[in-house]
Amino acid sequence: MKKYLFGLGVTVAAAMFSACSETHSTYSGPDYVMFADTFQVCTIQDGETYYDIPVAATTAQGYDRTYGVEVVDKGTNAIEGKHFSLASNTITIKAGELATAVKIRGGFNNMEDTDSLGVMLRLVTDKKNIWDAYGAETKVVFRKACPLDMNLFVGEGNNYAKLTSTFFDEYMQGTSVILLRPELSTDPKDEPNTIVLPDFLYKGYDMKVTFDASDPLSPNLKWDPQVVGSTGEAFQGNVWGDDKLRAMQPQGVMSYYNVCQHYFLQYMTLYVEGVGQVGTFLNVVEWISKAEYEKLERDLGLNNK
Repeated sequence: MKKYLFGLGVTVAAAMFSACSETHSTYSGPDYVMFADTFQVCTIQDGETYYDIPVAATTAQGYDRTYGVEVVDKGTNAIEGKHFSLASNTITIKAGELATAVKIRGGFNNMEDTDSLGVMLRLVTDKKNIWDAYGAETKVVFRKACPLDMNLFVGEGNNYAKLTSTFFDEYMQGTSVILLRPELSTDPKDEPNTIVLPDFLYKGYDMKVTFDASDPLSPNLKWDPQVVGSTGEAFQGNVWGDDKLRAMQPQGVMSYYNVCQHYFLQYMTLYVEGVGQVGTFLNVVEWISKAEYEKLERDLGLNNK
């Protein structure tokens, strides 16, 4: 789907298109203009930031060059003025330069984090300036990513959550939901954005997880193997191994969190050291209002584990 420019031999090719070789030759062909990439993803984290969609020319000229930018209906399902806006419908490559950018802003408040929205942009210029191999269009796809704010999960009035799990069906029958009061970890050894979920499955056994904020498009939930209960309690009085029921992240799947919708999804493999695995289960922790928490508390009773 993507097309890249290689071997143009001009500075912009090295700077913008990440050519692998450090050997460059001088380009002496026609003056073409094009988008740096025919497919681009913009991670929208607010409604104010403009993102650059790079545009490059194959030659520098001694005068400013201005081109139009238009939205192509075919390939566009985002609505201009609602889901996105352009800073300008024209761009200018200044004299002596080889590059500029279309500036586009996403309509953060009008997007759902599950939306699949995109816009097809086209450069408007003389046909002689368009390189047939690369064309004059690019598809820009928007991905909404709410910035991580730990106050949404452990701030005053926000630290109310409920746990549902496939583990309940097999080993905690009669339990449909567990109420949780998440806390921000105060352990200096923990990574930033680590929370503690007291009495996660069983009383006296907490779950500790970290919200990895390094990549907004990959909001991974990180956690180390930890003890979440005793085998005697989990298996109706039958003690196995060292009597410690441990949990770990299984391979091949990823646990993740969703800031926009206030939940995390966790895959959990339970095991007993020296004995074997119990199974892999799916946990969903959803943050709820204080009022909903208190209603569930009344319905379930204070001690719902």
